[in-house]
Amino acid sequence: MNNLKHYFSAIAAFVIWGFFPWVLKSLSEYASGEILYFRILFAAGLLLVIVFVFRRKVFRKDIEFLTTQPTSVRRMLIVNLLIGGALLTVNWLIFIYTVNEVNIRTASFSYLVCPVLTAVMGYLMLNENLSRLQWFAVGLCAASCTMIGLSSVSELGYSLSTALTYGLYLVMQRKGSQLDRINVLCVQILFSFLLLCIFYVYLVKTVPTTGDFYVTIIIIAAIFTVLPLFLNLFALLKVNSATVGILMYINPLFNFTIAIFIFNEQITTLQFVGYMIILVALIAFNYPYFIKIRSMAINR
Repeated sequence: MNNLKHYFSAIAAFVIWGFFPWVLKSLSEYASGEILYFRILFAAGLLLVIVFVFRRKVFRKDIEFLTTQPTSVRRMLIVNLLIGGALLTVNWLIFIYTVNEVNIRTASFSYLVCPVLTAVMGYLMLNENLSRLQWFAVGLCAASCTMIGLSSVSELGYSLSTALTYGLYLVMQRKGSQLDRINVLCVQILFSFLLLCIFYVYLVKTVPTTGDFYVTIIIIAAIFTVLPLFLNLFALLKVNSATVGILMYINPLFNFTIAIFIFNEQITTLQFVGYMIILVALIAFNYPYFIKIRSMAINR
């Protein structure tokens, strides 16, 4: 049981993310671009302090690693970093807009289907293998998306856009796994801030002046952006990635519960059936990991 605190760190990270839409809803009177701009601004400041005050040795180690790589490899890693930052920016903007302008339920569906879409992209882009059972789960996901699309094409569009951008981001991160995750996120957030500065006039119509806005943004940057990342990294020191991957579903399930029971969002019968199909698909897709985790628990 020496990894219990690591296991609970993973759970805590996804529970925190699960409550994020609730906090985000308190800023629904502000434009999505304004929320994103100031979230990135404060997150960038916090990460700079963390990296250059507390983790300078780790940062120098990554710089030394990059300088020893061939030019082509170094260029590929840097390009992957920047593309990842751009994808993260687009993903967060769509997610914020979806939560505040569409509904939380649609946002939660994004992260239910995201792991399956990510696996398909991994198969197409990284030649990762999928079992027959997992391909069956992919087919069920497609059926679920079709049913939800018949109920609301626009909601499905927002869900898939969020899922695809985050899935692409995760695939890009696998290509740069040699670098420290905190350093990677710091560079990506800084690049994201640069992009947002370029499009500032389109994103920020008026600079918010209320103290409540900035207090909430600081909470979002610290508690709902940086803290869960640290908890995840700590968890992965002792908990295998398959277990963490399954625990990831805590996030959208919390989102969905908040949508239905806190904000009284309604779903049609067709959407309900679609959600039930996606749950069956997730069980089927993750069945090999359930078996692996059970085997490890028995042998421990």
